Amino acid sequence: MKSVTFRNLALAALCLLAASLFSVPAHAAGITIQTTPPSVVMGAQYDGAPLTISGTVPEGSDVVLRFTGAPADMHLREKGKLFGLLWMNVGKVSVKNVPNVYLVDSSRPFEQLGAAVTSYRLEGLRDAIEVEEAAKSPDLDIAHELLLLKQGDGLYHESEAGVTLGEVVDGMQSYTATLHIPSALKPGDYRVEAVALRDGSVSGSATAPVQAVLTGFPLWLNNLAFDNGLLYGVMATLIAIFSGLAIGVVFQSKGGAH
Repeated sequence: MKSVTFRNLALAALCLLAASLFSVPAHAAGITIQTTPPSVVMGAQYDGAPLTISGTVPEGSDVVLRFTGAPADMHLREKGKLFGLLWMNVGKVSVKNVPNVYLVDSSRPFEQLGAAVTSYRLEGLRDAIEVEEAAKSPDLDIAHELLLLKQGDGLYHESEAGVTLGEVVDGMQSYTATLHIPSALKPGDYRVEAVALRDGSVSGSATAPVQAVLTGFPLWLNNLAFDNGLLYGVMATLIAIFSGLAIGVVFQSKGGAH
């Protein structure tokens, strides 16, 4: 009888220990996220698209939204002046942990959210990028230049106070925001993350998958390139020839008018 009681007590203590290790804080529970539309459709007229993100966080929380893709490696060429005269490729640079898109927004200015928000900003991404093969120029900040390049393409963008907090129902507060998905986005799998912050600390997060898919003529052209490379090459050549002829005719007609 005593052995049974001791075994039951040990089992109860083990359950309590497991609950303390794996339990989710109450204020982190209930974070939800959804996107409208659920996927980014890229047709012939695609020039970027709005993506509406909404959900709920615990009352009193701030929200940071992040739209990103899987990190990948990049191999770049460094430009420099040869003999101080000609711009040429002077070296190669390899970087790791670089997502092809990175969009961030928040419910309040970042400076009001505490240090925990830094890792979700472009500043935190810069620190996460690994330079595997350094540049020839010692003064060149590769991570900084890469971020500037991506920002110029519209693939990296940081906004603040664009997330609107709504009404509170049963201790949960709604939020909504619209992120502009850039036109340079490639087809593939992405994700949007909602991070709840409270008192300067991250209290929880939720993610939702977003797929960028081709449709219509771009999809047909993409399939043609992979399934029938010869026909695709012939078409590309013919289009280039006719485009050149058309441009020549236009310039000749303009020259004749003078």
